[in-house]
Amino acid sequence: MFITKDRIGAFLFLVFSCAYGVYAWQIPLLPTEQGIAVSASTLPKIYAVVGVVVSLLALAGSFLQQVARPQGGSGALALGRTVLLLVLMVLYALMLDPFGFLLATELFLLAGYLLMGEYRPKVLFWASAPVVVVFWLIMTRLLGIYLAPGTLWS
Repeated sequence: MFITKDRIGAFLFLVFSCAYGVYAWQIPLLPTEQGIAVSASTLPKIYAVVGVVVSLLALAGSFLQQVARPQGGSGALALGRTVLLLVLMVLYALMLDPFGFLLATELFLLAGYLLMGEYRPKVLFWASAPVVVVFWLIMTRLLGIYLAPGTLWS
C-alpha cells in the first residue's frame, strides 16, 4: 500500500517544517545583529532544516521498510501509545513549574521510555539522567538561559 500512517505523518511534518523554514528565514534582524554569527533567527533556521531532514529520512525509511514489515497489525497499539505520549507531554508542561526543569524532564523521559517498552534500569538511567544534566548545563551555563528550579523547592 502506498499511503500509510507513517508516510502521512512524515509528509505532514515535512510540510510543517518547510512552512516553519519559510517563516524562519523571514525573521527580521536588528541592526546590532547584522554582523554576528548567531542571531534571533539562527535556532529557528536550524530547527527548520533538521525538521526537513528528519521528515525526509522518515519518508525514506517508510519506503525501505515496506518490504520487511508484515501487513496488518498493531494500529490500535500505536494509536494508544501516541495518545499516552500526548498526555505525558501535557503532564510534563504542568510539572515544569512546580518540579523545575531537571526533575520534570527526568520524570518525563523515564515515563516516555517506559511507555515505549524500555525496562532495563541501566538504559533508563543512562539515556535520561546524563541527557537532562548536559542539556541543563548547556542551557544555563553556556547559553545563559535561566531555567527555574521549581516552586516546590522554594
